[in-house]
Amino acid sequence: MPIRFSLHGSIQRISQAIDRAVQAEALGYEAIFVADSQMTCLDPFQTLAVCAVQTKRVRLGTAVTNMVYRDPTVLAGSTATLNAISDGRAILGMGTGDGPVYTLGRKATPMAQFEEGLKTMRELLQGKQVEFPPGKVGLKIGKLHAPIYASVEGPRGLNAAGKYADGIIMGSGFDLRVLQWAKEKIAQGAASVGRSPDEIDLMGAGMICVDSDGDRARATVRSRLANRAHHNFRFTLETVPPEELAGLKTFIEHFDISKPLEEKVDPKYVTDYLVQRFSIAGTPEECVARVKELEKAGMRRLLLTPPEKIYTEMVEEWSKKVMPHFQNA
Repeated sequence: MPIRFSLHGSIQRISQAIDRAVQAEALGYEAIFVADSQMTCLDPFQTLAVCAVQTKRVRLGTAVTNMVYRDPTVLAGSTATLNAISDGRAILGMGTGDGPVYTLGRKATPMAQFEEGLKTMRELLQGKQVEFPPGKVGLKIGKLHAPIYASVEGPRGLNAAGKYADGIIMGSGFDLRVLQWAKEKIAQGAASVGRSPDEIDLMGAGMICVDSDGDRARATVRSRLANRAHHNFRFTLETVPPEELAGLKTFIEHFDISKPLEEKVDPKYVTDYLVQRFSIAGTPEECVARVKELEKAGMRRLLLTPPEKIYTEMVEEWSKKVMPHFQNA
């Protein structure tokens, strides 16, 4: 299968969501994923339901929601509803909880609870019955299976996703060494429940910016990718090369999670290593080369986050300058 491209972003206005979904479909993107932050973004399920009736092909996902504020049965029901409205185009993207959780003083879902929630939701969305205290219960809505993609970075999260997710949003970035490390953790989880790792779809995720001036492209993504990098390294430093540890620790020391998204850290503390790992940014030729490396390594899907201030322009530029180099993209 040729590599496929999906888009990620936050939504503040319903007209914005419709415009992005229609644009993505027209330009050949596979899916759009919207963030879930109840204090700053529109509700993802309601937003994607509106997008569903304005489009015919593009898939519609959350990236990501969490179990801190929504019970797994509620998430399964919302996803099944969206899947019915969209005629089978829904994707449930799940995480343990990040900004929206910490902002309100809550804690991320413990990994054991996250793993159990993935299992429950996957079985419900596959039409199976699940054991609850009163007895076995199944979804009575929707007829089409909706896949669950887990956004995980650490060893335990990758292991859990290997057991119970249909796909994995690889928040650990685009580094090929990290990709191989993650595959090993996923395979261990899959093997423990008798699954083949080949059943699990891997979706690389990160920032993008394509520009005739490569340095300008990398400067553009520098601040925005800081939050993603910081989230990743709360789980493990195992994937960081020894020569990059000092710079990374300085970055973490100066990161302030309480500040707005692009003000959490001074860009000077975002090292070149972080830019390279968590973004595909540069000239068209540089971006094409990075994607080809990932494709060669077995990646079949990429979830791309364009800079918010130039979202529409970047979506179009990527479709013109990068996507044509990948057959049937």
